Amino acid sequence: MITQIVQNYINDHAFCSEYLFADWETFVDLLYSEGGRISSILWWDHCRKSQMHESVGSGGYRDPENDDFVYAETQLYEESLEEKTLEEIKEYIDLVRTAGFQYGEGYISHDPMPSFYLAD
Repeated sequence: MITQIVQNYINDHAFCSEYLFADWETFVDLLYSEGGRISSILWWDHCRKSQMHESVGSGGYRDPENDDFVYAETQLYEESLEEKTLEEIKEYIDLVRTAGFQYGEGYISHDPMPSFYLAD
């Protein structure tokens, strides 16, 4: 169950229904400090609109802080994360953000960003 503190953070900082945040780390820290857990992560490609033709993502949300950028949904996700610790979640996110994604020769990620589904 989401605490009111976490819900207030979501209301103030998420810019889509998939719990996508510009500052994902603050959200994850708050969620775990309030006893919450992540069940799965869906990945988005943060890229310039002009890079969409080479992005692993397609469609998505404009960046509320910079109109030249979008968060493009990749359909890449990781499930069954409920048992992972905060440190393990952060390590996984950092690993994916560093390595990125690539499909074949022409499609790459630019700045992978996680969105979150929460455990009940």
